[in-house]
Amino acid sequence: MNIKTFYRRNLPHITLNQKAYFITFWLHRSIPTDVMKMIKSNYDAECRLLLNIKEVNFRKKKIYDLQKKYFGIFDGYLDKSESNGKYLNDMRIANMISESIKYRDKKEYELLAYSIMPNHVHLVIYVERFVKPLHKILQSLKRHTARQGNIILNRTGNPFWHSESYDHYVRDYWELSRILDYTINDPAKAGLVNKAEDWKWSYCKY
Repeated sequence: MNIKTFYRRNLPHITLNQKAYFITFWLHRSIPTDVMKMIKSNYDAECRLLLNIKEVNFRKKKIYDLQKKYFGIFDGYLDKSESNGKYLNDMRIANMISESIKYRDKKEYELLAYSIMPNHVHLVIYVERFVKPLHKILQSLKRHTARQGNIILNRTGNPFWHSESYDHYVRDYWELSRILDYTINDPAKAGLVNKAEDWKWSYCKY
């Protein structure tokens, strides 16, 4: 099975059929442009050094570890963002996004977990048996929720989501377990609740 890695704007995206995916998308301007550029520049600089490693499997592992490191940095910025546009705190919007995610379960993907944070969403889905490409699934979900979110906020013509998203295919059971744990516990880690189970806008199938 072929794996294709490509860049869409600033973030690396990897696409592979018959896999679980960990996806994060966030509100427009949740992270300043200069911070996004800094993260990408630092990641690229470290990645270039790793490309000099001759042993292929060791090089792949180090690059994978680097991707995890920088996602953690990126998600930390989202959790600590002081942006006023934390629209997902609005219960009407959070409920709309939750229902939109659940509506697509068994139609476009199998829903494994999600967590709706004040300015971003973590989503874990399994796409085996579903014909629709991942980018089309995300495009449809983000377009619908953006339109409904702007209606709730009584806005017109305003960007709602950031134009790109982070997606990562899950390599094995152990990584899936770690990602599900990360998704469900992010609200507690960010200090929104004391215990993960107290957060209303999250779900895990297992």
